[in-house]
Amino acid sequence: MKRMSKKIVSMIMCIALLVITSCTVYANAEEDSLEVVDGSRLTHEMSSEVTIDALVRGNILNQGTARISNNGDGSVNVYGAVFGSVVCDKLIVRLILQQYRNGSWYNYGTYGDEVTNASSLSRSYNVSVARGYYYRVKGACVAWKNGSTESQNPVTDGIWIG
Repeated sequence: MKRMSKKIVSMIMCIALLVITSCTVYANAEEDSLEVVDGSRLTHEMSSEVTIDALVRGNILNQGTARISNNGDGSVNVYGAVFGSVVCDKLIVRLILQQYRNGSWYNYGTYGDEVTNASSLSRSYNVSVARGYYYRVKGACVAWKNGSTESQNPVTDGIWIG
């Protein structure tokens, strides 16, 4: 009898294992279809933002941000910000708007500004773009203080402008 119960338990375990391993897991189809090109996901979101924080203490650059937003009218808003941990001799924010076509990112326009003796700088630009492409923003956020330079280079995901 004891031997029979061991066989039954073994049989149940085998069936349970077969059932578990044959289960199908479904993922969100939209997430599965997202392509990544040069570190940027191609999405149908209305905006994408990336903020990079300083990793060390005693720094002069606290944070760099890049954002792209679909204005819904065939234009995008390109935004960038740089935040110093202290008042800096100079802060620079440069934003490169890029268009994805033929399998690569191409520069579409460059925007930016710089200030002196400040601890923060943010700029925003509305740019008319061609519809039917993905666009992203590559940022360069730079801080200078007493001859030292620190920078962050945030890159957004690509958003579809239809």
